[in-house]
Amino acid sequence: MQLTALRAAADARRYAANERMVPLRLHVDLGEYGVGELEDSQSAIARPYRRLVEDGSDPGKISYVLISSAPGAPYKMAGAVCETSGQRLLFFPGSRIRRVTTLFSPRRAASAQALDGIVDHITFEMKSRRAHITEVLPGGRRGVVLKLPQRREVGQTLYAWFGMTLRSVAALDNVPARLWFSAECPTSDAERRLELFRTAGRASRVCNFPVAQPTGNAFLQINFFVGLDPSRLCVPIHTFLPEGPPELRTAVRIPSTINAQLYSLDLHQGAGVVRIHPIVWDGEPVNEVALGF
Repeated sequence: MQLTALRAAADARRYAANERMVPLRLHVDLGEYGVGELEDSQSAIARPYRRLVEDGSDPGKISYVLISSAPGAPYKMAGAVCETSGQRLLFFPGSRIRRVTTLFSPRRAASAQALDGIVDHITFEMKSRRAHITEVLPGGRRGVVLKLPQRREVGQTLYAWFGMTLRSVAALDNVPARLWFSAECPTSDAERRLELFRTAGRASRVCNFPVAQPTGNAFLQINFFVGLDPSRLCVPIHTFLPEGPPELRTAVRIPSTINAQLYSLDLHQGAGVVRIHPIVWDGEPVNEVALGF
């Protein structure tokens, strides 16, 4: 895993003292990992900071998860992992995802579930092992739309968090060298939130790993697990692949064991580890991109 510090800067244009909100135009630098400049307030790079600026919620420690499908190919944004002070993990997926499936559930649903808005982030509660999905509705409001049952234990102190099913890595966001985004916050709390923004930016890091680009009737599955004991090795790992509808158009054969590379993102202060398992497999996904739980 390679790490880099993210530099963050803010340019705030203030209204008069009687105005309630201040508009902000902020940027985050990813340097060598990206190309060019981009303005995108819905990017997974921006959303943890927008939650801070708009709602006052400290994102904690941020780790950007990047993937590359070929040597020298531009990085794609799989998402951002935030470690909050309240022992929660938040994952902000790097795509405009509106569909969720039942990949990790022992009880299969008849079809994938479509959400009204875009998935903003997925929360894992370290204490209770439960999870929920927070969505951005068309009006811009964020709220919990789906509470998930306690996460499935797939190994000793290892829990299934979620999976991403992708027809192509092209469905993920490009990574710019500098990302700009806009947000508003209350004038009375602007200084505190801007200081938290700078602090979070300086402490952020990047984790990157290679994946194979699916071709023909194949798909890329990226599964995320949370390990509560980072010293415990997880080989072999109990992972998941869609076997057919509702994730795939037709059923496919899944062997009992699969050889694949497992990547790790260590949480700060030995609090645990996020295990990431990318797999390319034969099958035609129903959707361009979907989240499985």
